[in-house]
Amino acid sequence: MHLINLEKMINLKSYRQWMLLSYIIIMISNSLFSFISSTSLWRYDKLIHFTEYFILGVLLFHVMYEKPFTKKDVMYYVGFISLVPIIDESMQFFSELWGQKRIPSLYDALADYAGCYAGCICYSIKYRIFNG
Repeated sequence: MHLINLEKMINLKSYRQWMLLSYIIIMISNSLFSFISSTSLWRYDKLIHFTEYFILGVLLFHVMYEKPFTKKDVMYYVGFISLVPIIDESMQFFSELWGQKRIPSLYDALADYAGCYAGCICYSIKYRIFNG
């Protein structure tokens, strides 16, 4: 018995799913490799984390609202989006192996979660207002 019917959830012809996948790849590569080494950006670190994951939440629910879904589907999507910040911050433990040392932070993860869920909620509200 399969927990997730991947064929039902994944449509490789959907531009929405490709946008989400591309964005996740960009996020992970940004976590693995520091592209910007400016110290002046550290003041806005939590805001950057929140914004990055807000966009992820919006993109994820943009995919979810592409077709009808059940409460069980919502739980899978929320479970997925809950794993991404954990994986992202955990990978920073090993960042020394491929370049610059990154420091994982619980506060970064909290900003990530706040951004994820805020993006999901905002997209849901927007969808209900404009689509009934």
